[in-house]
Amino acid sequence: MIEPMTRKCLEFHQASQISRNRGRGGFSAAELLVVVAMLAILATVSLPIFAATFKNARLSGAVRQLASDIRSARSLAVSKGGLYGVHTLGNTYRIEKSATDTTWSSPTNITNWQDLSTQFVGVTIQNVGNGDPFVGPIFNAIGASVDSSNILRSVNITLADASGATKVIQVSPPGNVKMP
Repeated sequence: MIEPMTRKCLEFHQASQISRNRGRGGFSAAELLVVVAMLAILATVSLPIFAATFKNARLSGAVRQLASDIRSARSLAVSKGGLYGVHTLGNTYRIEKSATDTTWSSPTNITNWQDLSTQFVGVTIQNVGNGDPFVGPIFNAIGASVDSSNILRSVNITLADASGATKVIQVSPPGNVKMP
């Protein structure tokens, strides 16, 4: 049981809380303006960071997609035998199979053309360096990266975004596909 003096103290405390909050229906206009101004400053500062992150995410996504498809071509070459390659043309690419197992000739399409600039807006295939008329990596039945004459060769594929940032997919002669 609560003693009478304690009960009076509690009632006084509750009454003082009610009277303190009376007349205070919410936030003042000045308080709301301060909060809105702080949010505006935060948004202004963070917007460029988010924009750069999204651009980098597009470039990274394109690199992952192309590297994955290059690995798929290598996997097909090993599992099915023969020469399989990733043919690039502008910002598009597709997986192809050579008609012969010894040199690259009369390829047949395994996949349809994939357009990186459509899937990842602003990203382009900037350069494919392999010193071979066939533009892209070719893999033989043991998974090695070769040129159109079935001679071991490395390939570097450079992708770029609209800001000029680049990332390079490296295909080593043993067929390893490395990306940044």
